[in-house]
Amino acid sequence: MAKALALLLFLLPALAQGALSPLKDHPLARQAQALLQAAAKALEAQASPLALNVQGNYARLGYECTPPSLCQSLPATGGSLTLALVLTPFPFGDVQDSLERARIAYRRAELGYRKVLTALQTQAVAAYGRYQLALLGEKVAQKGVELAQAALEAARKRQANPKELREAELALKEAENRLLEAQRNVELARKGAEGLVDLTKPLPEIPPPQGTTPLSLEEARLSLEEARIAHMSALRTLFPEVKASYLLYPSGNDTLALSLSSRTLQPTLAYTRQDPAQRPTSLPGVGSYRTLEEMRLSFSLTLSPGLFAALEAAEAQVRGAEEALKAAERQARLQEETLNNSLKTLRTSLELARLRLEAQERTLAETKKRLELGLESPLALLQAELSLAQAELALAQAESDLRTKWMELYQFYGELLPEVTP
Repeated sequence: MAKALALLLFLLPALAQGALSPLKDHPLARQAQALLQAAAKALEAQASPLALNVQGNYARLGYECTPPSLCQSLPATGGSLTLALVLTPFPFGDVQDSLERARIAYRRAELGYRKVLTALQTQAVAAYGRYQLALLGEKVAQKGVELAQAALEAARKRQANPKELREAELALKEAENRLLEAQRNVELARKGAEGLVDLTKPLPEIPPPQGTTPLSLEEARLSLEEARIAHMSALRTLFPEVKASYLLYPSGNDTLALSLSSRTLQPTLAYTRQDPAQRPTSLPGVGSYRTLEEMRLSFSLTLSPGLFAALEAAEAQVRGAEEALKAAERQARLQEETLNNSLKTLRTSLELARLRLEAQERTLAETKKRLELGLESPLALLQAELSLAQAELALAQAESDLRTKWMELYQFYGELLPEVTP
């Protein structure tokens, strides 16, 4: 349990504050966290060094006696109680297999936890980007309405012909419709971000991921480990099982036993109290005797075509898991190269968008100066402001595309954003 909690503390710092803080309360995140805690408890149960077993039985006895008076001296009931302590000084055989399977299940739950959180993190970053783009889209649409209104007023002032007036009025109507659509997009983007990201806080910077082992490779390796465990388990069924026991009989009612099996090497200490007591064995004309101690050795071996078929099936599963791991390695390399190439392209696009924005800012400044000198019309200023808003939208789109690609790389590795002060 301590290991699981340490893992949670390691994975969640980026979600504890800032724009991504809603993710820690997301239902899918809570579900993945619960599954991880369950796997940790299951591993803890398998790793327990001892177990206590209690068994009891009760019986009612009936007899047929010769002479009949003998039945009166025989007990009418019988029972026993056994307390057994099973020790696991070290994992071996079937016990080791169970422990390794529990460790694999815990590791799968950990990978599932990372997969869920990185997917939610990717959705949150994308939702934040869509909202910012929707706001800029609304700004562009508002500038378009202002420009269309100014164009219509200019057409009216210069007494343009009816066709030009109709076209100006239609352009204004279209601009107003685009503004209404942009406003609806803002509201939809806000609703889409609910439960994923806090839109009132700035998004943390997204640095390059550390580039650890991809999730797909880790999952393929776990499948191979699982197949190898199944193969060893099938192989052990072909070997004989030897059991050794040493029993002490301090009295007719009490039994102390120490037993060990070659399948698990788990020593078992047991105490049994039975009633009625075991009577001494009588030898007619000689006397009687009672066993004080006993050593038992048992040997068990089962051979069948089914066991050999199961072994061949386990070997085939190992070969299949090995080939799946090779395929996963090739696919991971290809996906990693594809993502990195896409990042290079998006960085170039982002740089071009920044240059366009700088150019539009200079153009707007020049237009303002020319307007002050009477060399430009107010309509040209509105056009320059619209072009600047469009350049800002294009830059935000390029930044959002780059962030999204970064998050795909984070999701590829199963990494979470580090804690960064915005």
